[in-house]
Amino acid sequence: MLITIHRRELESSIRKLFMEDKLSHFVIDFEPNALFARDDKEELEIYNFSRICKLDNRYTSYEIFIGPTEILIDFKTS
Repeated sequence: MLITIHRRELESSIRKLFMEDKLSHFVIDFEPNALFARDDKEELEIYNFSRICKLDNRYTSYEIFIGPTEILIDFKTS
């Protein structure tokens, strides 16, 4: 399953960092059900999935791809 998060779906402060290519080390934390990344100072919540689904890592792995206008998360079943 492929999830696409377009930059227009990000909060304005996160969108600015994303467009300036200042985010790195993207990871999903399954407890808060959110995508996180680091800027120069701290870890930031990039997108919270709670409004649309509950992610579960028991049967899946994932890869994150960062494009110029979107974030792609490819979930793979085990």
